[in-house]
Amino acid sequence: MSLPLAGSPHPLVGAADQGSGWLYDLMTKAGVGNGTAKTVTDLVVRPLAVILVLVVAVVVARLGSKALRRILQRFADQAAARSGSPRTGARMSTMSALAANLWRFFVFIVAVAIILGIVGINLTPLLASATIIGATLGFGAQLIVRDYFSGFLLTLEDQYGIGDNVTIGSVSGVVEDLTLRVTRLRAVDGTVYFIANGDIRQLANTSRGWAHAVVDLTLPGSSASDLPRARGVIEEAARRVAASDEFLGHSTEPPALVTFIDSTESTLTLRVMLHSVPSKRDALTRALREAAIVDLSRADLWPAPSPA
Repeated sequence: MSLPLAGSPHPLVGAADQGSGWLYDLMTKAGVGNGTAKTVTDLVVRPLAVILVLVVAVVVARLGSKALRRILQRFADQAAARSGSPRTGARMSTMSALAANLWRFFVFIVAVAIILGIVGINLTPLLASATIIGATLGFGAQLIVRDYFSGFLLTLEDQYGIGDNVTIGSVSGVVEDLTLRVTRLRAVDGTVYFIANGDIRQLANTSRGWAHAVVDLTLPGSSASDLPRARGVIEEAARRVAASDEFLGHSTEPPALVTFIDSTESTLTLRVMLHSVPSKRDALTRALREAAIVDLSRADLWPAPSPA
């Protein structure tokens, strides 16, 4: 085994210094000098490779953006069909723009890394450092990433929006603000809750579609023989409330009355329900309860208050 003579370049070093590639090999085999072949390679092949990477990056960015928009549109259509919310179009546009920008940024970073490798910049130390830093930040920012990803899906699916009455876990209130990281709720007593989107596992929205105004009325047990009359009084009160100017058009179904939902030795409980839009449910419930109690009292079917 012969060793290279002193002063002669190592074969690997010489190959790296002189250049490489199919054009360089072709020119050297054709008798072109190493220096000339390397110069031509640097002035022709590398610029063409950079241009090719840029063209491919632009095409991939555009095609990827279109594909993301189609996918998000499919999710948005499904969310709109479930919720019937008019905000879906605006949310879809916002989420599509955000997803497209993120995709273009990712493609840009990859293209820059490839171009730096083409021009001869060694990316190994940079990539090693970026990997270590990225792993460190990844472990420390797991919850933040989860919050943002959950917020993205919540916004895309339009599960709730600003102004909706929701219950998240044990907290109920009106949504005052919604970002990709956190949801802000204001409870009935004025308390403001900030809930990370990644912690939302079960959510109830009472501001979508339709609702029922439910009123339970407890009558004395002695009125069991008067149940038909009591039902008639309650149903008439419910019809009158539903046809009033305040609720006309907001209750489109006849009142539903369920008897004997609960009973004791001395009381009977009846339940009346009115179909309503969510925004009118609480007001309709109060009006229905008041009208039913007043009419039952006039018919001597409601228990009189005990003397003080």
